[in-house]
Amino acid sequence: MKQLLSEDLTIQIKCTLVHSLFWASYCAFSSFIVTMLTDYGYSSATATAMMTASSVLSFIAQPVSGYICDNFIPHKWVYIVLTICALPTMVLMPMLLFSPVLTLISMLLFTVFMVQMPGLLDAWVIGLTNLHPRLNYGISRGSSSLAFAIAAQAMGTLTAVYGHGARCWVGAVLGLLSIIVAFTLEPLPCRRDREKKEADHASEQHTESKSSLSTAETISRLAKNHAYVLLLVMSFLLFMGTSCFSSFIPVLTQELGGGSGEVGTVFALTALSEVPAMFLMASILRKVAAKKVIVLAGLFYLLRLSLTAIAPNYTVMLLVQVLQGLSFAVIWPAAMAYLNQIMDYEVRSTAIMTFSSVTLGVSGIFGNAIGTAILAATNVRMVFVFASISAGVGLALGLYGLARKIWK
Repeated sequence: MKQLLSEDLTIQIKCTLVHSLFWASYCAFSSFIVTMLTDYGYSSATATAMMTASSVLSFIAQPVSGYICDNFIPHKWVYIVLTICALPTMVLMPMLLFSPVLTLISMLLFTVFMVQMPGLLDAWVIGLTNLHPRLNYGISRGSSSLAFAIAAQAMGTLTAVYGHGARCWVGAVLGLLSIIVAFTLEPLPCRRDREKKEADHASEQHTESKSSLSTAETISRLAKNHAYVLLLVMSFLLFMGTSCFSSFIPVLTQELGGGSGEVGTVFALTALSEVPAMFLMASILRKVAAKKVIVLAGLFYLLRLSLTAIAPNYTVMLLVQVLQGLSFAVIWPAAMAYLNQIMDYEVRSTAIMTFSSVTLGVSGIFGNAIGTAILAATNVRMVFVFASISAGVGLALGLYGLARKIWK
């Protein structure tokens, strides 16, 4: 018994370290990309257009990686290889900003290598919770929010004092540390590994093992799960609003008199507010159905974005962001638990990474594109009005799902 507890604790620590170091590294690049581009002379419209192009590529890459992890290569090795490839792009980016073409290429490479990693890490840890029931996803993900908060504040200060290049180097070092820890973490078996064991067993028992699902079969399973489709569409609408936050909050912060340091503070407070809910979600989900938690989070998405749109000054706008702890910090672990509950293991990683693709990728495509058009035609506050409307429609869809009993 003590040995099992010790083993579970070791895995919990490793998952927490990989998650936390990754998100601190990710913060160094992604949270400051718009500020970095505008500081080097790019317009806000150009910066967000580049972000939109990255979102398109992320949308394509994540389901593909999920399918690969489900069927061919364990999450561990996909994460390690792609993150190793991401580190040079992070370091080289500030040196390439003189050229819009090279800047866009480096952003797209970073997207392929690292922007899709949040979904992959979530699928990996969620999968390990099925092998190790004492493993707590919320602690791992909540600790990464804490790491992100600390990193955001530190990276903002570092940028203000030493420039964007120094921040990118620090981010690369954090990414390297995450890779080192990932080498020691248990891999989650993919279908090929499971089938090899089944085939060996079948040969001993003189029975046939089941062949793997085709791509069409995988897509069919996802599409026929109405609860999954409902979660996907609702989350798309909610996250389309928050994609505007991620891309346009630096613009609003600058309009309210802030700079890179203040942008870092916004992202730091936002991430810090996620920690309590992330830590408590495992206990909450044992008492409250995940579907109800997800819909409640939609209400706080609407409230947060609406208040951001009308915030009269930087201080009020900053304080409003604590509602991240009742919106994203609630819906994300609840959605992961819900997907783990309603999806078969054969397609679970594909489902999780498709969910991540839609929420962090497709929503960003539409959110950034529409937000850029609104910004060009009016002002940044109207971008957040649009974001509020999108969140409101998402909340209405979730309530409709409860009324019609579409949620499982």
